[in-house]
Amino acid sequence: MQSKFTEGVTMEMFGRVGLVEIPILIAPDQKVWMDKMIKEGKIAIPPGGTLEKGSLYSMFIRMLLHNAMEEQKRQEALEADDEDDE
Repeated sequence: MQSKFTEGVTMEMFGRVGLVEIPILIAPDQKVWMDKMIKEGKIAIPPGGTLEKGSLYSMFIRMLLHNAMEEQKRQEALEADDEDDE
């Protein structure tokens, strides 16, 4: 499978970043949940704009990945501190 960069650079919540397109599979109940959260406004559309549903999915998944990466860094820092204390 070959990934590709999307055309141009997109303004994102993390600044200007080139995006890589990848297929993603989620369970039917997860899609229903995401649709419900978008419809109820719990997965927010940025102020002053409207986005296609696919863009909201993409932003939500990128935020989850960002949070997971930040948590991993935090855990690694805690483990390094624990090793220093020994």
